[in-house]
Amino acid sequence: MPRGNGEMVLVIDDEASIRTITGQTLQAFGYRVLTARDGAEAVAIYVERKSEIAVVLTDMMMPVMDGLNVVRVLTRIDPAIKIVAASGLAANGSGNRLPEAGVKHFLIKPYTAEILLKTLRAILEEA
Repeated sequence: MPRGNGEMVLVIDDEASIRTITGQTLQAFGYRVLTARDGAEAVAIYVERKSEIAVVLTDMMMPVMDGLNVVRVLTRIDPAIKIVAASGLAANGSGNRLPEAGVKHFLIKPYTAEILLKTLRAILEEA
């Protein structure tokens, strides 16, 4: 499976178990990880540490600020940001608006470690 090279990933998910498992997986494969419980916390972290964050992995269905709004705010802060969106609802209506918001990579939950790692490598290697 593809490994990271110390890149920082911001993982945004309202489910603690997903943040923990995803974070442990990413660390085991050579990534550094920051986590956020919701979109508002994620925006605050991104503003403070954007120069360190290589890619954002965000859940789409969250309280406080949903994934689509997180994508919109982060893209305004940094138009070149790399974002991977994830949702357990493949038919989630907000998923249809992701391409116009600048998100090219979408994972359907539950995803495997292999799919996550391959997706991260793909987005990090894009020009």
